[in-house]
Amino acid sequence: MTEPLRVCYVVNAVGESSVPADIAAALVDYTDVEVDILAWFDAESFEADDRVGVTCLDAPDTTVGADARTVRRAASILDEYDLVQAHHNHSGSFAKAIARYLGVPSVSREGNMRKGFNRMGRVANGLTNPLADRVVCNSRAVYDSFMRWETAILPDETVAFIPNGVDFERIDSGVNTGWSARETAGVDEETVLVGTAGMLTEQKDHETLIRGLATARTRSDVALALAIAGDGPKRDSLRALASDLGVDDAVHFLGYLDRQEVYGMLSEIDIYAMPSLWEGFSAAAVEGLALGNPAVFSDIPPFTGPYGDIARFHPTGDPAELADHLVDLASNPAERARLAAAGRELVESKYDIETVAEQYRDLYRSILGG
Repeated sequence: MTEPLRVCYVVNAVGESSVPADIAAALVDYTDVEVDILAWFDAESFEADDRVGVTCLDAPDTTVGADARTVRRAASILDEYDLVQAHHNHSGSFAKAIARYLGVPSVSREGNMRKGFNRMGRVANGLTNPLADRVVCNSRAVYDSFMRWETAILPDETVAFIPNGVDFERIDSGVNTGWSARETAGVDEETVLVGTAGMLTEQKDHETLIRGLATARTRSDVALALAIAGDGPKRDSLRALASDLGVDDAVHFLGYLDRQEVYGMLSEIDIYAMPSLWEGFSAAAVEGLALGNPAVFSDIPPFTGPYGDIARFHPTGDPAELADHLVDLASNPAERARLAAAGRELVESKYDIETVAEQYRDLYRSILGG
């Protein structure tokens, strides 16, 4: 009988919306891999923390973000595992170096475009990636964003691709939470509700979405409104923009929502929109599709690549073409239903969390020769 693999995920922090925690839980639930999480700075509770062990190092909040005690403790913990998986630039750079020193195989998981990294993080991560046995990107777009020097020192045979996964049982359970985005925002059932979920940051380009909605409302025979789930540094400027455009009564900022509330919102909307300037592999986008929504995305490769046949696209920063899609879909329920069904089917076939967990299990076995 094959012995279970013991794997430790090293992260900067872990909490309810943590993708590493989702992957870890799926491996524990669907495979023979045992996964624990080592959090460098902070650890908060999450749904599967009764099945996934968590240790927090409480590393110092300094420029280096580590001291001798932190490194020694991390090494003593990681030495107990069959394999280490690094998830974030800072903690991951230390983890890859420590694992190589200990002789423990390691994987570096790359989940974000290089545009989202500061220079120090990019350099540290890129220089330590060759220390890992495999570098796993969650999309081709993430790998294509690597700097030229990064790919030059990284052998092609060490690179693999495994996407993020969707837990259908969990997202479907969000439909019956008892909380309603429409009721909270005061949007009636006759209004076509456009929705999006994500941090209010430059990357997500909510400005284009708000401008697109404002334009669409002047041309549509069907009433349109927008619900935005999330919080962040652009909140006040986005509210001001909606007011300046005269659509503050139709743009509803729902603030931070827990996961089940986000799923509830996504089950109530009529159109999912995400005009991001860049993405790696957007978990929010694939969950929006999984909940049966027709989608309008910006035409960046992380969207056009996987969703080219089942969504609508507009150039980045182009509210006019975004508005065209919103007007067309608002007046065409049959087309919305067709796109919604195609999106759900695609996610079920390619991005189910159990399938993703099995891909990671097979990768670990191949590295360890078992």
